[in-house]
Amino acid sequence: MRYLGFLSLIAIFLAIVGHYLLKAVIYRPVIVWHLPKGISVGVKELEVWLLSQPIFASQQLDGAHILQFSQWPDPVNASLTVVLGLASLLICVLLIEVVRCRKVQAQLLQENEKRSHDLAHLGADLFWELDKDLKFSYLSGNFHYLQREDLADKTPCQTLVHQSNLEADWDYFQEQLTQHQPLANFMLRWQTSDTTLRIFKLNAHPLFDKHNRFQGYRGVQREVTEEYNLTQTIAYQATYDPLTGLINRNEFDTRLRQAIKRVRERGVQSVLGYLDLDQFKIVNDTAGHLIGDQLLTDLAQLLQQNIRSSDSLGRLGGDEFGLLLEGCSLEQGQKLSQTLVDKISGYQFMWRGRQFQVGVSIGLVPISGDASNVIELLSRADLACYKAKDLGRGRVYLADQNDIELDRQHLELVHIANIPQAIEENRFHLMEQPIISLLDDTYSHVEILLRLTDEYGHIVHPNLFIPMAERYGMIGLIDRWVVKTVLTNYHRYYPEAKTMVAINLSGSSLSDERFTEFVIKLLKESAMPADQLCFEITETTTISQLDQAIKFIATLKQLGVSFALDDFGSGLSSFGYLRQLPVDYLKIDGDLIRNIEEEDYIHTIVDMVNQVATMMGMKTIAEFVENDVILARLRALNVGYGQGYAIARPKPLPRFNGL
Repeated sequence: MRYLGFLSLIAIFLAIVGHYLLKAVIYRPVIVWHLPKGISVGVKELEVWLLSQPIFASQQLDGAHILQFSQWPDPVNASLTVVLGLASLLICVLLIEVVRCRKVQAQLLQENEKRSHDLAHLGADLFWELDKDLKFSYLSGNFHYLQREDLADKTPCQTLVHQSNLEADWDYFQEQLTQHQPLANFMLRWQTSDTTLRIFKLNAHPLFDKHNRFQGYRGVQREVTEEYNLTQTIAYQATYDPLTGLINRNEFDTRLRQAIKRVRERGVQSVLGYLDLDQFKIVNDTAGHLIGDQLLTDLAQLLQQNIRSSDSLGRLGGDEFGLLLEGCSLEQGQKLSQTLVDKISGYQFMWRGRQFQVGVSIGLVPISGDASNVIELLSRADLACYKAKDLGRGRVYLADQNDIELDRQHLELVHIANIPQAIEENRFHLMEQPIISLLDDTYSHVEILLRLTDEYGHIVHPNLFIPMAERYGMIGLIDRWVVKTVLTNYHRYYPEAKTMVAINLSGSSLSDERFTEFVIKLLKESAMPADQLCFEITETTTISQLDQAIKFIATLKQLGVSFALDDFGSGLSSFGYLRQLPVDYLKIDGDLIRNIEEEDYIHTIVDMVNQVATMMGMKTIAEFVENDVILARLRALNVGYGQGYAIARPKPLPRFNGL
């Protein structure tokens, strides 16, 4: 313990040195607490120790002890030397560490300052400060539109407001500064030339001292021209069609929705038009899509030039356009639409010496206050346009609120849209109608008929969905369902497997090679006798795609499948193509059979068809045998088979789970 006081003094000395050289490391209260105690104990212990050593002589003089140095003993001298040497070494190490730490701290501070400076300049072109009088007191960076000397000791309102090529909401700007409110994304527009516009954004916050006294502003400026241009481009693309420059479908729907609202609230007369170009596909297929796009752009400009400034013309997709006529009666809308039809009809497009001429069909519908929504209104206008095409193209069809034909087409569309769902929900079902021999009344075979039940349980007649299914490419889906259902369940329907079933096919399936493979695969999987299957194909469909029909018939006849030519006699060239078709049955058109008792020439036509079929080895089937008089006439002409209500009405086939 004799060295305790001496070591305490050394520790205090080192602590004091460390505190002043490295204040962040040594905690001041610790030194203050230990200092008096350490000095007192250390001095006392040092005095006792020194008096006990022979190297000192004690002499009392005037009541005080006087220590006199005599001679250090070698062990003590060596110990003190070591202790003092270690203390000196420790102090040197401490000083070196202090210097190193200060260098590291200085380097970190310098890096942080540079990082802050770089980050600030990445986010801003200019730093600026205002004093409490709202005058510029500090500037760092480029103001672009003013020189630095023009801003010194001046307020922003004195310098910026009077720049003629600098636009901003200066009233708001001055109000915010006067009320000491923050500035957030304040926009400046600098017109550097007739075609160049640069955009800047100011942000600033007011400065207050600890007594909440206003001291000025500190803010930044950043150029956002590229971001602004990109935003404008995105906004344009969200509103306008990039090819034609017209408004796009989304924007047209928005304007139509607003127009419906104005009609309801103010009773403003308005008309919706649906435009579809005629013969445009010929240009695309002949000259290519690039030339087609150029023609589409030219026609869009031509249409735009011939409507009112208050009208909205938009591209809905492909070669279809929407026309919104607000504050316009039906008569005015019809007159304007006819002008557009005439302008497009008179436009001539030249490409490589070839002249193309297109037209436009327009459907018009009034926008009434009870219009439910945009989709239904556009759908009705589209149906009116389709009706214009049906009537010969290149014309305007005006559909009023009581257009029964348009309502029927709309109902058909509803059923078409529900076809996949109807198949999924098992709402299609099959019926059979017997076809018998008229000569001996023996049962021959049946025709499979299709019925649809809507979501409310009502029966939908085929005439309400088959034609539209053909138009919109859904008929193939129906054909496949019927064929698969019949072939899969044939042995359930007819356990003896002696009944021939006739299934109607559409032209779409007739020309689809995959459908041929589909039928062949089903015949193998179902084990249905191929000679009990007969496909009925209409005369009009067969003649329009004769090569595909012949190939389809030839392929399946090799398996034993029979074919019937349906609605024979409805075309103009029936006999001319008959010899090319290897069919087994001729089904005489129902309109001829229905009127056989009314007109003598029809009687003659039916007789002639029957004789030609017999000569060519075909069997004849008469459709629409609706009464006994017709039945007697057919028997008198030796027509082989008959089908109709006078013979038997259709009856449903049993339904099985999953089918």
